[in-house]
Amino acid sequence: MAYVKQNIIMSGVSGSISQMTLRVRKGKTVVTAKCGPATKPPTDRQVAAREKFADATAYAKYAMTDAVTKLMYAAAAKKWQTAYNVAFQDAAQAPAIVLINTEKYTGEEGDIITIAVRDVVRVAAVKVRILSAEGVELEQGDAVPAGGISYWQYTSGVVNPAVRGTHILITATDLPGNVDEAEKVL
Repeated sequence: MAYVKQNIIMSGVSGSISQMTLRVRKGKTVVTAKCGPATKPPTDRQVAAREKFADATAYAKYAMTDAVTKLMYAAAAKKWQTAYNVAFQDAAQAPAIVLINTEKYTGEEGDIITIAVRDVVRVAAVKVRILSAEGVELEQGDAVPAGGISYWQYTSGVVNPAVRGTHILITATDLPGNVDEAEKVL
């Protein structure tokens, strides 16, 4: 193993050249002999990671074929990122439900439940299910975007006479189809 020192051309480079492999470890560029193919079969976690990577790649390629989607991802790109990079990241990461606010839910028709969901670009849909304490579904429906790209609101359409123990189930789906679920018990 050799270290690359004071070489501005090779500093930070990684990959294989002929029979050498260059890697960056702890901020230093390291040169090693080229590794051969793996001799052990991949673990379940490795297979799952490879499948997730392949799915994210396929989505990013697909997203680049649609002009509107490509522009949306390009607008979300940060310095040194491309629309493809952002689409790949969006496909690789599920949305995250970070808040279920039930302060304005008292069990009356027209009460509001506010949900905050974070995603790489934006969330495509948020669904709400309200179950009684016994697990009987009282209602379900779609939340609507409210104030910014992270907040969604659901307006109840059914009276809930026993709010204590009520289960609020939230499902958020992003553009690539990744899903996050959360539950709040009142």
